[in-house]
Amino acid sequence: MPMNYMPTLLRFTGMLLLAMTVAAPVQYAYADGGRDPTPVTPSVSSTTTPAPKQPAKPKTKPETRTPSTQTATATTPRRTQQSPRTPPRIVETAPSGQPPADETRFIPDEVIVRFQLSSTERSRTRAINRLNLSHLDAATFFLSGVTVHRYRLPSGLDVREAIAQLEASAAVVTAQPNYLYRLQQSADTGKLPQFGNTRINLSDAHARTKGGKTRIAVIDTAVDKTHPEFVTSSISSFDVSDDVSNVDPHGTSIAGILAANAQLTGVAPEAEIVSIAAFSKDASGQSFGNTWTIMEALNVAYKQDADILNMSFAGPADPLLARAMEGAMARNILPVAAAGNEGPEAAMLFPAGYDAVIAVTATDAEDRIYSDANTGEHVDLAAPGVGLLVLGNASGFRTSSGTSMATAYVSGIAALALAANPGADYATLRSLLENSATDLGTPGKDAVFGAGIPSAATAINGLTN
Repeated sequence: MPMNYMPTLLRFTGMLLLAMTVAAPVQYAYADGGRDPTPVTPSVSSTTTPAPKQPAKPKTKPETRTPSTQTATATTPRRTQQSPRTPPRIVETAPSGQPPADETRFIPDEVIVRFQLSSTERSRTRAINRLNLSHLDAATFFLSGVTVHRYRLPSGLDVREAIAQLEASAAVVTAQPNYLYRLQQSADTGKLPQFGNTRINLSDAHARTKGGKTRIAVIDTAVDKTHPEFVTSSISSFDVSDDVSNVDPHGTSIAGILAANAQLTGVAPEAEIVSIAAFSKDASGQSFGNTWTIMEALNVAYKQDADILNMSFAGPADPLLARAMEGAMARNILPVAAAGNEGPEAAMLFPAGYDAVIAVTATDAEDRIYSDANTGEHVDLAAPGVGLLVLGNASGFRTSSGTSMATAYVSGIAALALAANPGADYATLRSLLENSATDLGTPGKDAVFGAGIPSAATAINGLTN
């Protein structure tokens, strides 16, 4: 190589070495998950003292900065541990379930309890064990919107004392007796024709509809579906009673007024009957239902999409049953109940006494009031119910009187009105019944006849009589 090129070559080599030194990568480190990248000079020798660690900074979300020479990775900051927040305790309230001082119509060794939803199993157990109660059953009653438990009391513990102690527990919302209800019928002698169908103008109504595509729940004793009068009827059967001895023909008689279709003509023979046995005979031979069995029956009616509840029974005021009637009305289910057979001076009976329920009294072939019928401002309608020819056991017939029978007439007319006016809600259906009534007694609605006897022919047309 000629010597005159040497200076140029040396200058070029020096410039190349300088460029390589400047372009050497710079290393970075993060301090304890910190935010700012700190340049670290490459180690020159093994004896070089490392740079002191920067003090930790508050653990906040790292800012993203990308060095121009290489990507650096930050360690993930640890989250501060927070103790879980305890949700506020919701305390449910309800009126006391203590019965009136003179009320005795309940099972003497049973109680029904509603617990706080927020209560613990331990607190519930403590409240029950303190009284040595025996658990019998538990259920959610849809129309009442509550879950309750049924307990048996130990010998010697009074129902009222048990309720007082249970309601003193923070785990309990309310406690109440298991009330008793009786069917509202009386035995008769003699035999009369079906005058009731004439009194409600049934033949004119049947020219248009016989109640098809409607469903009536009969909460009663069991219905004998094998009776020849039901050969073309649609009847489904359920049993929620405490005893299987449902041989009382009352339920069969009620179903016959509604759906008989052979020698007798039911008010709504094409309606579907949901027979729900909730009553059974006690040791004295009387048929009784109670709060629990009736609420179970209402559950069945709800699940079976019943349009109308026929309740030909009566008894004391009952918080659970009251809630159920309000629940039925809210769901456009029409409750119809017997006003009762304890006489004109007797106290109001239930469920007929609840505002959501159509309370029915009974009249005879001359439109006179049934002598044993309860009266009061709660009475809504009257219907034939004295000396009626109804179905008996097996293939037989019998005569019977009472607000029970009259209730079935109104339930049947309601089914006809609903069939003729599909989709009618609770308020509309109730108005159709009341506005179709023929006034009896004192002008206007009164405590004896209510609004009077409804006309099936008028009710289905929605006309005012």
